Amino acid sequence: MATPEFILALREKIGTDPLWLTGATAVVVRDAPGGSAASAGSSAREVLLVRRADTGAWSPVGGIVDPGEEPAVAAAREVLEEAAVHAEAVRLALVEVLAPMTYANGDRAQYLDLVFLMRWVGGEPYPADGENLEAAWFPLDALPPLSAAVRARLDAALSDEPQARFRTTPADHPPLAAGADRASSPVETAADTPDEPARRDDDAPARTLEPVTVRRAGEGDAAALTRLRRLMLQAMGVPRADEDDWQATCTRWFAERLAAGTVVAFVVDGDRGDGTTGPVACAVGDFQEHAPEPWNPSGRRGHVFNVSTEPAYRRRGYARATVMALMTWFHDETEVTRVGLSATPDGRAMYEHLGFAEPFGRELVWRIAR
Repeated sequence: MATPEFILALREKIGTDPLWLTGATAVVVRDAPGGSAASAGSSAREVLLVRRADTGAWSPVGGIVDPGEEPAVAAAREVLEEAAVHAEAVRLALVEVLAPMTYANGDRAQYLDLVFLMRWVGGEPYPADGENLEAAWFPLDALPPLSAAVRARLDAALSDEPQARFRTTPADHPPLAAGADRASSPVETAADTPDEPARRDDDAPARTLEPVTVRRAGEGDAAALTRLRRLMLQAMGVPRADEDDWQATCTRWFAERLAAGTVVAFVVDGDRGDGTTGPVACAVGDFQEHAPEPWNPSGRRGHVFNVSTEPAYRRRGYARATVMALMTWFHDETEVTRVGLSATPDGRAMYEHLGFAEPFGRELVWRIAR
């Protein structure tokens, strides 16, 4: 939905000064067609999710409560406006204060978010108001990639707890980046960026997020992927990162595997320093072969690597956008049931926001000196 009129009127008076607003998040659940009623945690139930146009992330429907509007009514209104689905509130599930945020135009806001468990009444979802790219039902045991914050909202709504969850001490949040709306999880801040050192000081510049166009890389992007890999290795302090031999070999490696489809990469294009236009950010994925397992009959596991952004284009959400595109590809177009990566301390927070977590076991490594 567009910015509510009451906020536009307030902005005329206060400019970009911080606004304290109330938001409502609607976790809409229904019994799967053809299934019998079951508990909230059963795969016989489905949850309504929308894929946001600005970030490409899946989340429940959410929006701003109008002045004088009952929050439960606001949640039902947002579901109807965004997804063309009729729903009614069952209970309040979660009360939380989201981190302060700054929009791309400089407007600042902070939200009290109220998460409601909603019961489906009727209607089939579609992106009704243009705010989202998709709207769909998902079985509870087959959800798309979700951020940790979104999973926490779903967990609160789908639990059997009769009381709403809430905090009694302030959450230690970094400010939300510009361009995110109140229904989203915290997006990539300086400390979340895999190729930029963490910052937590009050003078850290605000990031500006714009709509990000991500495309799948082709064989002709091999040299650019190598250049971005070199930048990543330089930032990590890897010796001999500037040497030519390994870079020529790396370019051939990328070209051969991109052509064969054994490596998949997603990139964001931008104007480069040499006057050309091409990839300025990337995330790459491939497969690791393992013995078949009951939960993974193919034995293949996904692997994310080479997440890198040119310095001039950092703090715009490009790393997050390429990683999310890669996650969607793994989810929709492969059979893998596990995708792993190695996170630096600076990049860990972003990956956790996207849903990556510690494995069930802790890998041990034997290093052989050759």
